[in-house]
Order: sequence, then C-alpha cells, then structure tokens
Amino acid sequence: MKLLPILIFLFFCNSVSATDYYISSSGNDLNNGLSISTSWKTISKVNSKFSTLNPGDRILFNRGDTFYGSLTITKSGSAGSPIVIGAYGAGINPIITGFTTITGWTNEGNGIYSKFITSASQTNIVTIDGINTGMGRYPDSTYLNYESFSTNVSITDNELNDATNWKGAEAVIRKNDWALDRCPITNHAGNVLSYTNLGTTQSATANYGYFIQNDLRTLDQFGEWYHDINTGKFYMYFGADNPINKTVKVATQDNLLYSHNYNSYVTIDHISFEGSIKAGMEFFGYYSDNISIQYCDINFAGIDGIYFEGCRNTTISNNKINNSSRAGISVVEGGNNNVISNTITNSGLIAGAANMGTTADGIFFSQYAVTGTPQLGIIQYNNIDSSGYNGIYFVGNNVEVRNNFIINSSLLLNDAGGIYTGSDFYTGRIIDGNIVLNLIGNITGTTRSTSMAEGIYIDGHSTNIEVANNTVANCSHQGIFIHDSQNLNVYENTVYNNNVQLACLYDGALFPITGCLIKNNIFVSKTTTQLTGSFISTSNDITSIGTFDDNYYARPINDNLTLEVSINAWGSFTNYSLAGWQSFSGLDANSHKSPISIKNENDLRFEYNATKVAKTISLAYPMIDVKGTKYSTSISLQPYTSVVLIKDPIVSPGVPTIVVASAGDAIAS
Repeated sequence: MKLLPILIFLFFCNSVSATDYYISSSGNDLNNGLSISTSWKTISKVNSKFSTLNPGDRILFNRGDTFYGSLTITKSGSAGSPIVIGAYGAGINPIITGFTTITGWTNEGNGIYSKFITSASQTNIVTIDGINTGMGRYPDSTYLNYESFSTNVSITDNELNDATNWKGAEAVIRKNDWALDRCPITNHAGNVLSYTNLGTTQSATANYGYFIQNDLRTLDQFGEWYHDINTGKFYMYFGADNPINKTVKVATQDNLLYSHNYNSYVTIDHISFEGSIKAGMEFFGYYSDNISIQYCDINFAGIDGIYFEGCRNTTISNNKINNSSRAGISVVEGGNNNVISNTITNSGLIAGAANMGTTADGIFFSQYAVTGTPQLGIIQYNNIDSSGYNGIYFVGNNVEVRNNFIINSSLLLNDAGGIYTGSDFYTGRIIDGNIVLNLIGNITGTTRSTSMAEGIYIDGHSTNIEVANNTVANCSHQGIFIHDSQNLNVYENTVYNNNVQLACLYDGALFPITGCLIKNNIFVSKTTTQLTGSFISTSNDITSIGTFDDNYYARPINDNLTLEVSINAWGSFTNYSLAGWQSFSGLDANSHKSPISIKNENDLRFEYNATKVAKTISLAYPMIDVKGTKYSTSISLQPYTSVVLIKDPIVSPGVPTIVVASAGDAIAS
C-alpha cells in the first residue's frame, strides 16, 4: 500500500511529460514545433531533436504533405509509453520521400541524357512516370552463357572477348536455379570475368547464364539508366524521345527511416515512405525490441521494404509494401516477432536489382532466439502478390504461418515455394490455413526445359512440421513437396491443378523421409497429364515414409495410373492406380479416388475464400465435391477454405446448400 501513491505519482509524471511535436511543409524550423501553428518544417530538424525526446512523445507529420530526407531513431520509449512517429490533420498519409525528380537534362548525344545529382550512395531505384525501371544491361533481355567457372571468383564465356573490357561493371550471374547474384567485375581478361561477390557464397553452374550491368555502355534502350557515383552523374537513354515529357525520379537517400542504436518501444503509424536506395525502414541492432510499424505504405525500396535484424517483440501490421528490389518484409534473427495483415506486392522482380536474388521474397523470416527464452513468431493474414522467389520463406523454432494468401510467386527464379521452409531440426513450425496459387518458376539463364515451383515446399532436413488446412492450386510443379524431411503431419489440405499434387523425394542425402502422417487430404488433378502423387527414393524405402490414410487421389477426367513411384531416384518410374498403389505400398487403405468420371475439364470448378468472412458462391448447375457431397444452387465457404467441384451428372431434387466449415469438412445449412 505504501508503494501505491508512489506508483500513481510516477505514472502521472510520465503521462503529463509526453509532448506532441508537429511538422508541416509550411512550417519553420525556427519554431518550437509544439503546435500546428508553430510547426517545424524538415526531417533534419526532427533528427536534431530526436535524442531529447521522452517516452510517450509523438512526432506528427501533416497529412497531405511530402518531406524529403531520412528519419534517424536515436531514442527509446518505454513500456506503455512508446515514442510515436505518426500523422495529424486530414487527407492522405504524409509522405517521407528519398526521391529526387530530375529536370534540366544535358544531351550527351546518341539518345543519352545526363544530370548531376547529390546522392547518399549509388542509386538502386529509378521510376519513369511512376514505373519501376531497371538499370541498363547487356544483353537487353536475354542472358549470355558461360561454359565454365572457378568456384565463386570467376566465370569463363568462350564467346566473350575483351575488345569491350567490362572491368568495373557488374556481372549478374545465374549460379543455379535459386541464385541470381550481383557481382562487381574486378578483372576482364580475354574470355574470363573475375568478380567479387555481393550475394550468395555458392559457386556457379556450367552453361548457365549472366548479363552485364552498371556501366554507361549498356544504355541503348528507352529508360535504361546508369549512375556514376564517383562523378555524381546520372545517365538515362531516351532515344528519340524528349526527357522533358517524362517524370523521372531517382532515389537519393539510403534509408527513409533507420535505427542502429538498440532503440526500443517505438511506433511508426500512418506514414508513407517512398524512394530509398536501401531498405525503406531499417532497424538493425540486437536487443532492439517492442517496435511497431502499422498502417504505413512503403513504396520503391532499393533493397527490402522493411528490414529488421536481431529485434524482438516487434509487430509489423496492416502495411502496404510495393516495388521492393528484394524482400517486401525481412525479419532476420530475433524472436517473438509478428508479421500480420500486410499487403505485399512486386517484391524482387527486376533482375540484377537485388544483390542476392535468393532473398527476393514477399516475406523473409528467420527466427533465432537472442536469449534462452521461448520465442514465437507469427506470420498471419498477409496478402502477397508477385514475388521474385518465395512468397514466404521462414526458418526457426516456433514459427506459425497461418491464413496467408499468396499468389504469383517464383517469377524471377526457380525451385521456389509459395511457402518455403527447410534447415535442420527446428521444432514448432506450423503451416495452417493458407491459400497458395499460381507458382510460376523462371528458367531463363538455366539449362532446364521445365520450371520447378512448389506450392508448399518442405526442404531438406526439416522435422516436426504441421501442414494443415491449406489450399494449393495452379503450380507449375508440385503442390506439396516433401524433400528429405521427417515427422511431418500433413492433413486436411486441398491440392488442385498442379503438375503433381503431392511429391515425396528422398535423394540419398542421409535423411530419409520417415515418421510422416499424410491423412484426410484432397489431391485433385485437373488434366490427364497431371499426377495426384509422386514418390521417389534412392533407397527403395517408399513404404517407410509413414502413415497414409483417408486421402482422396482424384483425377476425374482419367482416374487411372495417377500415382508414380521410383525406387531408384529417377532411374525408372512405375505408375499406379489407387488400388495398385495400395497393393504396392500397404498404405492408404481407406483412401479414395474420384466419386465420378468426366470427359471435359470445364466440368471442374475450383473456388476459394481468402478473406476473414464467409463467402457464398452461386452455382449455374448442380455440382458434387470430391467426397460426394452434392450442391444445388450455391456453396458457402468459410474463411481461408476452398473446394473442388465436379459437374453432377445425376441431379437430385431438394439438395441443400452446403457450408464448408474447414478444409475437408462440410455441414448442411
């Protein structure tokens, strides 16, 4: 009781000490900033005062105004009293920009124009009339081929000579299916390019591709650009066009907001950020914690839209992130971090813009606990559209990936996943209730003839992962891919119209697939060339994968020989019907094939609901699902569920509307 008056007094003192500071484009840095009428004008003024802020203070930017510069976080708030960077007034979010708009071009001849600019470092983001535009490259759209390489230091192109010496430029090297690295060329002698590496540590692959960029001599197509950081000159190719008719913006600030000083309890709220050379927002520093970024827009980031490293207890929620050169959101190490309800589009799509294309993901998330305290990472309710590599990449203990909508991944690289996880012996990983569609795969610059893009990709040495209630459809390769992994629970998933619906591969890497539960899943192949299942091993141990039962392996248009098996890793394949698979493996005793046969792919219908509320879908004619449940005029899907329907050739009167409660379950309404 004696402590109560003291605590009340301390709370009151903390509350009354909080101060609001106002910034507007019509303000003056000589003002005190304490009211709208005495607002400050610039980000530089904010930075100069940031170290004097107290917990609970707020920095408020006027809505509708634009401010050039980079905010530097140098002070922490406290529990219950974070320092807030937010907005006041009416209208659109205030904009913090790193863009410089180019005017007053100098004609250099041959269609090239230039302008001296002041920039924190070599730019990595340029827009023309609001369109993200890559730097000049040679060749303009294709790849050169290299026949050999020396580890990770040089490549040899037999067709190359040094008549044009590329020393000082960059080689963007397709080292394998999943790596596209940006490599400064340190020497060019004959047909050999020597380089330093900005990306992965992996060696190249003979007969793969590369191109040259970051050199004035590559400019020969409209919009191609080059920034000579040594002279400060920015060049762009316009050809016969007049640059006065185009709005060209160049990012000239490294980060738009950053903290490298272990600051905690900071909230960023309702601010727009656009045009950064590096990450739009960067928090770097172990033990920086309790950071919240919410309701912000981050556009045109030269590396990641939002980058956290070594931070804990952070929340990134309800933001819109578009046109990042690498990942939309990158959370590296730390723990107890949440990425929730963000919309992330166009991540890592420009070849050569990211130093390492392998992390050109919608969300890149790795959780390694900073302390021994149990950590939980949550990735939920995010909409991710158009990623260069994975939609979501995650590793670490106790990470839950739930109810995300992921579409159009693997647009730049190959061997990717809509949701990808791998690495050794983590526990507590959950992939539940996600919808993953349209994995593409890009084989440009490789020797492959077909793409490899997986919906849910469980890579080598993964253990103890729950994969449940997900929907995967329209992927160029495999719907759910299990590679050299053990003790997985895969149940209640709907997998449709992928080249292979379920694939298990053990390729002799000393980690055979065992202890898995594959149960109550729906695997539906749309076409006669698609398989419902593929099981490949080097060790003739297919029957040891685990427990398979109560699954549906359906190819309604031709429900025969839909599963393939190879017991010597691609040496030879045997195709089985469901009955043949049951006899061969002793698995799937209570599993089923399609309830009916059809002759036309158009008699199949796939519907999904990637929202948080139920969705009713009208039907033009009666249909039946893979489990035999009939629908007459409509179907209601619960959030983050889906259904595969088949035109019902036998119409029964009085069939009720059905509500799909969860993947694989249905109840009459």
